[in-house]
Amino acid sequence: MKEKGIVSEYSLRNIVGGNDMHKRKASLLGGSVLLLFLTACSADTGLSDLSGTIEAEEVPIVAEVGGSVLSVQAEEGDVLKKNQVIAELDKRSYQIGVNEAEAVLAQAAAKLEEAKAGTRSQTVKKGIAGVQQASANIQLSEARLKQAQANLEKAREQLAQAESQLAGAERTLAYQQQRLREALELYQKGALAKRDFDTQQEAVNQAETQVNQLKAQVSAARAQYAGAQEDLEAARAQIATAKAQWESSAAELDLLQEGSTDYTIKQLIAAEKQAQAKLDLAKLQLEKATITAPEDGILLRKNITEGEVAKAGATLFTMMRKDKLKVKVYIPEAELGSVRVGEKVSLKADAYPDQTFTGVIRSISDKAEFTPKNVQTKNERTKLVFAVTIDVETGLDKLKPGMPVDVRLGQGVK
Repeated sequence: MKEKGIVSEYSLRNIVGGNDMHKRKASLLGGSVLLLFLTACSADTGLSDLSGTIEAEEVPIVAEVGGSVLSVQAEEGDVLKKNQVIAELDKRSYQIGVNEAEAVLAQAAAKLEEAKAGTRSQTVKKGIAGVQQASANIQLSEARLKQAQANLEKAREQLAQAESQLAGAERTLAYQQQRLREALELYQKGALAKRDFDTQQEAVNQAETQVNQLKAQVSAARAQYAGAQEDLEAARAQIATAKAQWESSAAELDLLQEGSTDYTIKQLIAAEKQAQAKLDLAKLQLEKATITAPEDGILLRKNITEGEVAKAGATLFTMMRKDKLKVKVYIPEAELGSVRVGEKVSLKADAYPDQTFTGVIRSISDKAEFTPKNVQTKNERTKLVFAVTIDVETGLDKLKPGMPVDVRLGQGVK
């Protein structure tokens, strides 16, 4: 509290100029402001009001399949209903998959009927052709696997390089932050010029910018690496499928050459069921190419545009849950014992000066951090604080994301 009084007097001395009479008036005015400020703070036996901003509970909308984006049917700020279509991916490859699965099912059903009717020479010839085709599929799958392995190795190298650069930038940031803390101590004692202090602050800002840029590069490299891993797994699965197909075709040919038996018929029945399961899976993949809202809410961000290629697992949109708002404030370390999870708090918004809203403390961070930059004074930004997250309980129809509010902690709801 003493530091805030010093800042007020310092600010007044810089604002008020002129002759000695003006300076004496400024000194008296600064003393009066400081006295009123200390009196107001001491009168409150609980915690001071803390400022925060209303935030939304966000829901990511993730692509479950990949493909080119054909259309985007929602814009940021749109009110969404559950299951509302908001984007369409290219369905052609998935429709082909459905058609192929339908053909396989029809083939399995025909083989079963043929086995029940008896084996013919034409069927044996078809079995031989099936074995040959399965062998060709194995060779093609092995070539795709080699390419996927090469792509994964390249993505791994790029990720390692990005992570190494990020680690170096984070060390530089930590060094510059330590120098800033030392510069702040000297500046407060009058042993360092404001220009030198501002120069060190700018060095910290530049280091933070570099860290943020490299974090984005690391995230992109990780996404690329994850995609390469998926491609590799898909190639391995394709080889396994091709080998299984060959084994199935070879076994089927042996059975055809020997003639149909009860065992043969049971095997063909199982093959028909397997083909039906693959058809169901292909239809499900086709459905997932249509992106829908998972629940009612408001679209906050869209990360795709028409013509872009979306990867499976990528976040395409981010929406806000309906009637789910929260506030995050930062409490000084010395006052941490004055609050607890589940405690009711009061909220005041400038837009509704005559109303008091309520919230409840959902979580208290167990890790201290320096006060965020949006706090007004540099002295306050160097203090250790703990983040407190509050769920808004009332006023959900009035309070909006981005709206600043004052939060009263430590005394319950007034």
